[in-house]
Amino acid sequence: MQLIGNGTVYNHEGMGTTVLKHPSHTTFHKNPVSSADEAAGLTRFYRWHMDAALYDLSPPKVTTLYGIQVPQGPKQICRYDDGTGDTLPVPLGTTAFVSGKTMFDILPRELQSVAVRASVRYAPHPFEWMKPAAAHSTGLTIESEGKEVPLNELPPWTEDKIQVLPVVRYVLSSHPFPLVYC
Repeated sequence: MQLIGNGTVYNHEGMGTTVLKHPSHTTFHKNPVSSADEAAGLTRFYRWHMDAALYDLSPPKVTTLYGIQVPQGPKQICRYDDGTGDTLPVPLGTTAFVSGKTMFDILPRELQSVAVRASVRYAPHPFEWMKPAAAHSTGLTIESEGKEVPLNELPPWTEDKIQVLPVVRYVLSSHPFPLVYC
């Protein structure tokens, strides 16, 4: 279980007092939105990911998100910042789920072919590896600046526990599956 949120939480599941700080693109993106845009309620997706350790453990088949307290306050406008100009009005603290099946279905046939044949080889302890790096403005990838932790400075790891996973998982089932969230 991972406890995420913002503010002070008292005695949740026996954890005592915990001070939480909600992640923000302003601390993780190479180029965050301007102070003026942030004051006007503009934000971005923090990071697109699937809930998985991506080292030694198989990814989960299901992710559950349980909101104990849903933040109240002004809505924000989430900018995709992918060149389309698309935005999405969202409440504070939003987690957006997407359907991998829908994403796959809207790809052109030739890209579907690439996607079903492609795989990803993750770094050992990938979240530790990328911790010092900064994200692209879309939150879809990490900027290539050489800031990743050198492999010899990561916690101990072995080659046989590195995950190599297909890009397309579960999307061909008849039910949409929230594969990735931000």
